[in-house]
Amino acid sequence: MKRNPIASGLALFAGIVLLALASVAAVAQDDTRTFSVSNFDKVSLGSAFTISIRQGSSYSVKASGRKQDIDDLEANTSGGTLVVKYRNSKRWNNRQRVNIDVVMPALRGADLSGASTSTITGFRRQDALDLSVSGASTSTIDVDADRLTMDLSGASSVTLKGRAEKVKGDVSGATKLRAYDLKTETATVDASGASSVQINAAKELTVEASGASSVRYKGAPSISSNTSGASSVRRDS
Repeated sequence: MKRNPIASGLALFAGIVLLALASVAAVAQDDTRTFSVSNFDKVSLGSAFTISIRQGSSYSVKASGRKQDIDDLEANTSGGTLVVKYRNSKRWNNRQRVNIDVVMPALRGADLSGASTSTITGFRRQDALDLSVSGASTSTIDVDADRLTMDLSGASSVTLKGRAEKVKGDVSGATKLRAYDLKTETATVDASGASSVQINAAKELTVEASGASSVRYKGAPSISSNTSGASSVRRDS
């Protein structure tokens, strides 16, 4: 019996499509892993994570993503700091993005690095917050603190909103800081490299700018600035 070549081709094509759809469905179904850790008020997270850190009455740390990736994760605490990282660092080029969800009662510090993407929300009436963002990380943070200290470097992009009475920030590399929506009383900024800073200060603003850095500010603070190279400090309307 002769086979119809067109029918055979269509059947083969349909089979390939079904296999492809099954593979996509398998990838789309993320696994979830819960870690039993508590008693921390700082976090240190790197790699290509998508990170959510939010305030809650209890502690919760969860990871979701491809099974072989989240199975290789470890979460522990050291000196009050939550650390989430891969056990096998040599497999970084074969990894897919993993989601990390952290719930904690209070946040005093966050160290976000690698190519992470993060959001921090819900923490209110904090005395102080220490923030470090590096690598090619992107972070959006809702701040409500008396004192905010920042060390931003690499090719990071950081967006801040909320309020911080006193702000001190070192911004370097090709980092972008967008903080027009963060209401501050006094701010001290050290900008270098090709960094770009937007800040909002009501009373006092002290700026040290070098390289090709750019500092733009809103508000009507008293200004003390020192610039060098192709850097600039200017009020934005």
